[in-house]
Amino acid sequence: MTLEDLKTVLDGTGIPVTYRCWTQNPEKGLPPPLPWICYLETRPNNFSADGVVYAAARGVQVELYTAEKDLASETAVEAALTAAGIFYQKEEIWLESEQAYEILYEIEV
Repeated sequence: MTLEDLKTVLDGTGIPVTYRCWTQNPEKGLPPPLPWICYLETRPNNFSADGVVYAAARGVQVELYTAEKDLASETAVEAALTAAGIFYQKEEIWLESEQAYEILYEIEV
């Protein structure tokens, strides 16, 4: 799966999606109101055999940001990932400085 394919999967949630971060660029507009999703490549998780990369895998973080605990948005993301056959690990973080929740999904593509 490519990052473009992953974006298509995440777009299916109906939640605004961007790679890495929303910009403050006036031409592109300000970040949309919460909830929204950012995704970014974090680390490779390659499998080796005989000293070479046998199977390459990209570590990707999918970050769902919400103003309050939003089970409907979490369910939408999880359903989209599951439907695409993507295994995920989930973590929830409260961002005091942003007054927002970050629901973090770690996946490989």
